[in-house]
Amino acid sequence: MRIAGNTVLRRYMHNLERNMGNKNKAENQLYSARYFNRASENPIKAARALRVRKAINDLDTYQDNLRTANAIYENAESSVMKVSSIMQSVYEHLIKGAHGSYNEDDAEIIADSIDRFAEEMVQLMNIIVADRRIFGGVNNSSLAFKIENGNAYYHGIPLNQYQNPELFPYNGISYTDIGIGMTLNSSGRIDPQSALPITFNGAEILGCGLDSKKITFDLDTYEPGRDYSINVSIGKEMQTVKFTAPGAIGDLVMDKDALVDTINDALFKTFNNRYITVGKESGLVTNNVAGKPEVSVISTPYNGNPTHDTYLPAGITSIPNGFSANVIQLVMDSAQALKDDDRFLAAQYADALFALQTNVSLTIAKIGNTEEFIEFNLDRTTNNRMTLLEQQKDLEASKPEEQITMIKVLESIFSAQLQMGAQIVPMSIFNFIR
Repeated sequence: MRIAGNTVLRRYMHNLERNMGNKNKAENQLYSARYFNRASENPIKAARALRVRKAINDLDTYQDNLRTANAIYENAESSVMKVSSIMQSVYEHLIKGAHGSYNEDDAEIIADSIDRFAEEMVQLMNIIVADRRIFGGVNNSSLAFKIENGNAYYHGIPLNQYQNPELFPYNGISYTDIGIGMTLNSSGRIDPQSALPITFNGAEILGCGLDSKKITFDLDTYEPGRDYSINVSIGKEMQTVKFTAPGAIGDLVMDKDALVDTINDALFKTFNNRYITVGKESGLVTNNVAGKPEVSVISTPYNGNPTHDTYLPAGITSIPNGFSANVIQLVMDSAQALKDDDRFLAAQYADALFALQTNVSLTIAKIGNTEEFIEFNLDRTTNNRMTLLEQQKDLEASKPEEQITMIKVLESIFSAQLQMGAQIVPMSIFNFIR
């Protein structure tokens, strides 16, 4: 069968161009380190590679969010720990002012120092991190905490006004997506378990409202060896509690620790349980009753037939309105007590401040736990990203050793094809091709 010269030439040129294209493609893959540069070159791998790229981009976003959250929590922890340290300093100042041998001028100086501590706490709670007032809930436009005329405010509302921190304005929490499956609940809000909070309700951290009515035994009014009687009500139950102050009648000094132990023993025997207890330093009554029913303590003369001297009314003091349950307000109130030279009240404020320390310590522990959670998720996303990068490399990146081998093979084929062309293509055409 006779084959026309044009057919031979056409087929030769087609194969030559194809081999040249393969060689150029292999060279491009080597120099770009990629198997393909357009999705049309390998649609299946390209689709898989796009999914991997999106996952990597999402992880990058989650890591950025986690790093921002980590900075927020580190600053929050630092601020709250500083507040806790200030509370301890205020407590020490109050103890000195209440029990030390100071004159009115010295007490005024201590009170001024305590007022400055309150202002410092306000500054700490108004810090801005990552363009957020982290203790201001969902409000970034104005200061969260303020002090005006001796009153502490949160978003313009006195911190004594509400017992529930969720009643204050802007009480919501801002969240960030860290890749644990952020979802919305039935009300259209972010499910708190599916995202990480990055702001805090400052009223919740430092407390708000008024504490329950404070009752104290005025330990300085008791005399050694004397008999005393009180009526104690726990909810609807009332019992008469009688005790004898330790020591002998006529002693000039009362052992206050022994007195408090005596009172607590009498309360225990009367109610057959540690329902209420008296603090040793200030005589503050603590309600330990389950469910927290109201406790009242009333001094009363003993009307029976005592075996010793007539029972005397016990020295009891109560504060009807209660102490502030907010740290800043309580600190300012304690300073005012020293300015008024009411050392007994200052001692009570010291005990109340000490009690609020627990809530602040719990906040520090909670922040610390969240920081560990952030570290865990940073490690998790870093490991996931490394895995995805390996997948991306397998899908998109060419292997240099394979590409070099392929280029050498294709160059050999192309050279052989040119040599073959010298035998089958007329010389004039062959020279033109070269």
